[in-house]
Amino acid sequence: MVTPTRHNARAAGAVVLAMAAITASDALVKGLLEEIKPSQFIFVRALVILLILGVVLVLNNQRIPLPSLRQPWSLVRGGCELLSTSLWLFGLQFIALPTAAALAWTSPIMVTLLGIVILREANSLWRWVSVLIGFIGVLCVTRPWGTEWSLLLLLPVATAAASALREISTRFIEPSAHPLQVAFITVLVVAVGSGIVSVFEWQSFGWKMAGGILVSALLVSAAFPLMIMAVRLGEITFIAPFFFTAIPFAVILGYVFWGDTLDGLATLGVIAIIAGGWLTAQKTRGRPSPE
Repeated sequence: MVTPTRHNARAAGAVVLAMAAITASDALVKGLLEEIKPSQFIFVRALVILLILGVVLVLNNQRIPLPSLRQPWSLVRGGCELLSTSLWLFGLQFIALPTAAALAWTSPIMVTLLGIVILREANSLWRWVSVLIGFIGVLCVTRPWGTEWSLLLLLPVATAAASALREISTRFIEPSAHPLQVAFITVLVVAVGSGIVSVFEWQSFGWKMAGGILVSALLVSAAFPLMIMAVRLGEITFIAPFFFTAIPFAVILGYVFWGDTLDGLATLGVIAIIAGGWLTAQKTRGRPSPE
């Protein structure tokens, strides 16, 4: 297993940038999925991302990797990504977005728990408090209370679990593998899995859809290596609260594109999300990193 170098500030910055890219992509995808099946969208976008990553690898004098059982954790990571994306898009067809988002954003809490249990990372009361503050902020923004219980609500929870396992599996990948190579294998697994399903529900699409898929692919292509770098550089229990920064980005994009505004409770939630990440950074600053 790879021991992180504990550059927590750089890792947190990478997470924030990745969340900005992913949230921008999600805002775009929200409109695109009205005209294309989720599995087909995932497949076509994955093909575009593979092309982008392949070009970048060549330009950086890195070889284009092929799946190998000698690197099983890369395959595991890809499987978790495929499962997470599929569950998320499938669940959104049946569950209100605020409810689904609140449940799916339990993933940082799951990451923290798995980081302590599986990776044996050091934990403290402040780290737990910061993650819980962030999650309370998410609840204030999304306000899922009052929703009638349904087994379908387990879909975004399963999404969160798959996302957490994806980040944990990254730590077990050999350090010799370049982040772009890890991202390439991840997307290749996603392309194969979604491609098999999309064969049975394929439909034609125009240039507008193709352009939207290209932009989404560019954003996700930027986010993948950032996430890999973050998990490798920093302690998972440290960077977990910074996943919540996707919410403020979503609020901004919602206002710009749809005119959505925040009321008092939602504003309080955004402040709590930011406070959770800040608290973790303050309490970890200056503390000796375990070797």
